[in-house]
Amino acid sequence: MIQYINQTVVKDKKWLNHDEFTKGLVICQSLPGAIVVNTSAYYGYQLRGLKGMLLGFSAFLMPSFLIMLMFSMSYKVSQNLKIVMSIFQGLEVVVVAIVINACVRFCLDRLAKSIKGYVLALIYAGLLFSGVNPLFVIMLSAILGILLYKESPSTQNIKAHRDVPLSHIIFIAFVVFVFYVAMFVIDAKILELSFTMTKIALMSFGGVYTALPIMYHEVVETKMWLNSKTFMDGIALGQVTPGPVLINATFVGYNIAGLLGAFAATFAIFAPGPLLVLVMMPLFNKIATSRYFISSTKGMVVAFAGLLMFVSVKFGIAVSWDVVKIVFLMCSLIWLAFKNNVVTLALVGTVLSAVIF
Repeated sequence: MIQYINQTVVKDKKWLNHDEFTKGLVICQSLPGAIVVNTSAYYGYQLRGLKGMLLGFSAFLMPSFLIMLMFSMSYKVSQNLKIVMSIFQGLEVVVVAIVINACVRFCLDRLAKSIKGYVLALIYAGLLFSGVNPLFVIMLSAILGILLYKESPSTQNIKAHRDVPLSHIIFIAFVVFVFYVAMFVIDAKILELSFTMTKIALMSFGGVYTALPIMYHEVVETKMWLNSKTFMDGIALGQVTPGPVLINATFVGYNIAGLLGAFAATFAIFAPGPLLVLVMMPLFNKIATSRYFISSTKGMVVAFAGLLMFVSVKFGIAVSWDVVKIVFLMCSLIWLAFKNNVVTLALVGTVLSAVIF
């Protein structure tokens, strides 16, 4: 999706040049949360200031939110129909394949040939299986990253070409604050849901798939708001919904607290992004060139590899396997290995599942 934004913003519309686009991408990749949402907010700000940021953020998310909301409402009323049950039997296998593929690609890309990285990732996965809280594992990995990875500070100078007035940061922070106050007044459970989603966003570095293990832990294992099957069904619907992968927060919120829950969960998981972008822009050079920031981030990336290993196994355990599903899994993994087109796999998997299962 980043490539599509680059095609539109740089090549087609020529709103930004390649250097400006790259600067924004580097900043947003250093932040937690959905990279593609953060970049949309960043480029909107660079083009039209605060109004552009709000427009870019909302216009990017709104179609995804409405489509996922429609899927969630349909799922709620039809999940017990025979054909729907058959479809999701197959899509559960597709989700396992997608997460395994994400885990493999993440490890190959971020850990490369680092034996130390793989060993630590397996240790972190073992801690998770033994019941250790993922947030503790992430904090531990950050500390170990500082101790184990002696990274040299970057000399790259990245300066945002638009200054950020303090009033803009205060305004976005005020909007987020008002949202939480409103949730506090309306319903304590929705407030808890909102805080949980924000916590998930703030602890997710290295790509959106790293958020799924944390979300699984919070929603399924800790809060017990959803079971594993329903959570996996939400991920499957998220794959056929245009937009960020974390839009499955809409599905989670709707199944927990209806329409208001869907809105609250979606806003809470994505809203920290624009605020972090504004805060980071003027501070990026100082933070990004810090050895402690670079080393701790590298350590956390290893932890996220362990989280993906953990959730791959947990999702696999949640499926009732037979020969047909194993073959379905192998075919899905082969497709992803050569094509890596998740949307096509999800769509084809939906059709095949209705026929096979």
